[in-house]
Amino acid sequence: MKKKAVIFDMDGVLIDSEPVYLQLFRDLLRENGCTVDEKRMYALAGASGEQMWRMVAQMWKEDIGPEEMRRIYKERYADYQFPYRETVCPGIRPLMNWLKEQQVVLALASSSSEQVIKDALKAMELEGYFFCIVSGKMFRESKPNPEIYLHTLSVLGLPAKECIAVEDSTYGIQAAKAAGLQVAAVKDTRFSFDQSQADWLLSRTADLKELLIYM
Repeated sequence: MKKKAVIFDMDGVLIDSEPVYLQLFRDLLRENGCTVDEKRMYALAGASGEQMWRMVAQMWKEDIGPEEMRRIYKERYADYQFPYRETVCPGIRPLMNWLKEQQVVLALASSSSEQVIKDALKAMELEGYFFCIVSGKMFRESKPNPEIYLHTLSVLGLPAKECIAVEDSTYGIQAAKAAGLQVAAVKDTRFSFDQSQADWLLSRTADLKELLIYM
C-alpha cells in the first residue's frame, strides 16, 4: 500500500450530518416566522462556523449578528441530542477495521468542535481508532485554510505524499490540496459542492478500501 496514513474529515464523510443540521435550521427559522432561502440553506453545508451563523442570521426576521444567531440556536436546541449513531455512513466500521489491519495510521481533521467530535466518535463506537484528532476550532481560520491539515501532518510526522485526505465539501478539498495532500472526495450532489480539485471521487466513504488496494 502506497499510503501510510488516512486523514478523515467527519461531517459528510463519517456521518451524514448535514441534512440533519439543515433541518434544525429550517425548523428554527419557520418557528419564528422567517423565510427559508433554500439556496442559501444548502450553501451552509461545508461552511465554517462563522460563515454558517452569518448566513443563517441573514435569513432571520430581524437584523442580528452571527453571535446572536448562535445564541438563539443554542437556546432553542439546548436539550437536543444529535442522532450520531443513526447518521453513520454505510460501511465505516469495516473500513476502519481493515485500515487498522493494514497498519494504516488514521487521523481525523474536522472543523467541528472537540466536544462534538468526541460525542460523535463515542456514539459511533470509534473511540481509539485515531492516532490524532484535530479540531478546526484550534486555529484562527477554518477550512479552506490548510492550517488544520498542515498541523495534522506535523503530528503524524509524515510528508503529505504518504497520506491521503478523505473529504466532501468544497472548502475541505481546497484545504487538503493546499496542504499538498491527494484527496478522495465522497460524491454528494445535494449541496452543489465543487469537487473538481479532488484526485478521486468515491460513491461512498467505504469505497476507499478499493481505491487503496489498487492505488
